[in-house]
Parts: sequence; C-alpha cells; structure tokens
Amino acid sequence: MIITVAHSKGGVGKSLLSWHLAIALKVPIVDLDFQKTLVYTNNIRIANKHKSLEIIHPASVSEFIGLFDSWEDDKNIIIDVGGFDSNMNRMALYVSDLVITPAVDRITEIAGLSKFHQIITELSDKMQVDIKAHVLLNDVNPIAKDFSVMEDLIDNYEHFELMNTIVAHRADFFKTMEEGLGVTELDKGKAKKELKKLVKEIKNIGKENG
Repeated sequence: MIITVAHSKGGVGKSLLSWHLAIALKVPIVDLDFQKTLVYTNNIRIANKHKSLEIIHPASVSEFIGLFDSWEDDKNIIIDVGGFDSNMNRMALYVSDLVITPAVDRITEIAGLSKFHQIITELSDKMQVDIKAHVLLNDVNPIAKDFSVMEDLIDNYEHFELMNTIVAHRADFFKTMEEGLGVTELDKGKAKKELKKLVKEIKNIGKENG
C-alpha cells in the first residue's frame, strides 16, 4: 500500500507523522520535502546506533513514476509530501492507495484545507479518478473534546473523509524524533497508543480498499 502524507500547507506535522509511521510499519519513506527533515533525523538515528530508515529521493517525476510503476500491493511505503504544490506532489496523490492529510483543529486551517481540496478536485477531474484524502486531526489539545467545527467543515468537502483516530499534542512525538526514534519504540505512553491506533486504522482502510 502506498501511503502519502500530504497537505499543501506547511507546519501541520507531515514529516513528523511520516517518520513515526515509517518506524511503526517498518517501511521506507519517499521524501519529497525540500527541507529534508527526515534525512537529518535519520542521521541522528544512525549516530545513536539505531537501524537506519530507508529514505528515497526521486530526482525527477519520471524517476518517481518508475519507482511506483510496478509497486506490489502487499508492500507498504510512506511518501512525505512537502507543503507546496508541484507536479511531483500531485503525482504522489495520484499513485497513492491512501492519502492522509494532517490538520490542526483551528479555525486557521480552513483556508489551507480549502486550497488542498481544490488541488485534489483539479487532479481528480484531470485524471478522471476519485481521489480521497483522509483528514487526520493532528497535534490537537489533549483535553479538547469538541471537534464539531472541523467535522462540519470536512463534511462539506467531496474529496475529504475524517479519520476516526485523533492524535494529540504529546511531548513524546517531538522528543523521540529529536533522538532519531519513533514513539512505537518506547515502552509505553499515550503517544505510542495513539500512533498504534492510527496504524490499525490505516491497515483497516487498506483491507476495505482491497
């Protein structure tokens, strides 16, 4: 399954989420983010004598297409898309089996989500496919309970679906990444539980999609 973590807006936690998912699923990452956050984090991981993640950097759209042209359905991989619009990023959305869009539960997210939905709509129309983005409420206040504003917003977008899992702002997500680790490598913690719940939901979506 090709899992793409994408949003046209920066600062929503795409690279952080991609990193922790790749470790939890034990899969490679295709890094399309020019900031190369994952490369830096992987270097820290190696320096701390942990097993390196496989991070792939396609140099062109044709190289990217070649990578996924005959991708096997039973092999998982994460694509980390940068917070900008490009042909490569749109191609990542097109080839994906699952698109995850992390979104912070704030009113300021509305403009960013609207722009990203427009990109998906344009791509769906052009390629004559129905691309869906599964919106993940990410980095939310741990004590927040009412997400009705975001739920209503997402319901109004044809190409968005809200994920059941909610990932809260947890220090462990940031602390482990700074050490080159994933939260699922910890002995315990709420962040680990939330990430494992997300992994379970991802696998269930994969089964439902065949």
